[in-house]
Amino acid sequence: MERIFGPFRLNTDFSDKRQSIIAELQQDDLCFYRFIGGNPSETQELGVKLKNLRERKPLLIGVFRFPFRFEGKRRQMTAKEQYYVMRDYCDAVIFFDSDGLMETIDPNTPIHEARQAFDKIEEKSMQTLREMVDETGKINIDYQDIKTFINRNRGPLFVHTIEGRNFDEPLKYMIATPYLPNDFTEAEQLIINIGYTREVDMEAFRQINLRLNDLFDKAELFKIGSYFIDEPGQRFKITLLVNGIQDPIETPILSDKKPSIKYKNFIRKWLAETR
Repeated sequence: MERIFGPFRLNTDFSDKRQSIIAELQQDDLCFYRFIGGNPSETQELGVKLKNLRERKPLLIGVFRFPFRFEGKRRQMTAKEQYYVMRDYCDAVIFFDSDGLMETIDPNTPIHEARQAFDKIEEKSMQTLREMVDETGKINIDYQDIKTFINRNRGPLFVHTIEGRNFDEPLKYMIATPYLPNDFTEAEQLIINIGYTREVDMEAFRQINLRLNDLFDKAELFKIGSYFIDEPGQRFKITLLVNGIQDPIETPILSDKKPSIKYKNFIRKWLAETR
């Protein structure tokens, strides 16, 4: 069983004890680093801490949240820079758009409860990956599968789970969630993990696999995992792990717009540090 550290936040206590934990990271570890973009004073520190984690050679997965549009263009621009800092250091990045997260709650939700709800969505993604790695005996997808999957197509990564007894409506509507990337079903690689209860028969299992493959017809099916849920009834719990989706923003180096001198210096310094 591989050890899993994280999630690390920028405002986490990087005390001597925590540093000693980071120092123990080995090449076969899975590490998450969570970050909410938009604060320019955190950009340099973000790069430094990700670089320190990168040097330990774990499988490093960033969890990045873009700010709300109402926070202004300056914070949006800063977040774009910070996203690409994380994108460069991490093996994969799971990104969330705050405006999409906002659509999952009632607008009258108190602020502190809204923040908790957003955190839970991010934590669910990390927990799902933990379970895939940590419960190899139950789920036939292991750490090496995840590592190979990510290394074959480094960049944006997303994990999403749906549950139900039957799937009469189109799967694309069941899977659709405000915070999912628009091109989620256009992924280049796909891992399907299917949990099934006692009364699920082979025909139902066949049909759900056919429908998933039709929905993700452009993706290379990297692996199908399945596991038994020892509960009565007919119910599926389906987890989809995809990569090869587009970055949520245009790569700054490839942008047609001429970046400012300050931005050019930022990119030049960032690239120099990672070589």
